[in-house]
Amino acid sequence: MVAAPVLVIDQLSKQWALMALERAGSTVVLPGPVDLTLAFNYSNAFGLVPVSGELTRWGLTALNLAVVAILIRAVVRHATVRLSTVGFAFIIAGAIGNALDRIRFGAVIDIFNASKLGFIWIFNVADVSIDIGVALLLVATFLTGSDSGWSSARTT
Repeated sequence: MVAAPVLVIDQLSKQWALMALERAGSTVVLPGPVDLTLAFNYSNAFGLVPVSGELTRWGLTALNLAVVAILIRAVVRHATVRLSTVGFAFIIAGAIGNALDRIRFGAVIDIFNASKLGFIWIFNVADVSIDIGVALLLVATFLTGSDSGWSSARTT
């Protein structure tokens, strides 16, 4: 029950940014460490993938959706530690949110600008969701004392 609310918040925040900020590069300066800046990310996290037009758009969309399918299958087919399941749900929500952006807009909509903290990338709720998911998987791994978030029981 984590993925759906996170996905809704992600998509609503991006829709708000598109309407309120109107054009790429528009910034609302806020008190505190984060401002709101509308950016269209045609690459992936940290801009690691070279932008090659539609190939990048659909290739990254396919990759996002493949990760979603693999994680859903893994959670359904294997017993996981509860914390790991929640972590997977956060990652799934983030991957779906960014895939929807690529399908709808041709790029991921980013809005949170933490450059006041020295963080040079602009990000969105889906990105934060993926980060939370990875952090939860790491915590689950350390808490269970194993090298994965899987419990010893398996289902077929």
